Amino acid sequence: MKRLLTPLFLLALVAGFTASCNNASKIIATGLKGELTGINCASDGTVTATWRVTNDNVVAYLFSRVSSKIFLNGTLVGLLVNENPEGIPANTTVERSGKVKVGDESARRALAAAKEKGTASYMVDTQVTVTLYGDEFEKITLTHTGTVPVTAK
Repeated sequence: MKRLLTPLFLLALVAGFTASCNNASKIIATGLKGELTGINCASDGTVTATWRVTNDNVVAYLFSRVSSKIFLNGTLVGLLVNENPEGIPANTTVERSGKVKVGDESARRALAAAKEKGTASYMVDTQVTVTLYGDEFEKITLTHTGTVPVTAK
């Protein structure tokens, strides 16, 4: 009986270890929230988005790269990319803004309609590359929906 229990215990230990390693990005993403807080359409056609990252964790993160697909009222309007490393301190909310690379003509129509109304429902699908330590990185996905003010300057 003892000979049978030892291999079963080792097999369970190995299975538990490999299962916990497969969910590293879910563990890292827990407590992080990325949301859109404003969209500004300039008269020259430039679109700027402001977003907020909330880190409810007790550890800080270093975002190496952030790439967000922005949808307004169900239409993909553009992509916001930030390749400047930025630290997100523990238990903090950080607000940033950046230029949006606007898509095709349907994206421009969706932006114009949202600007006319003053708000839009949005979904932001964000891919974040987090520097863990040294040259090790982890890619995580943050998705958020809500309503965002859309203004013109």
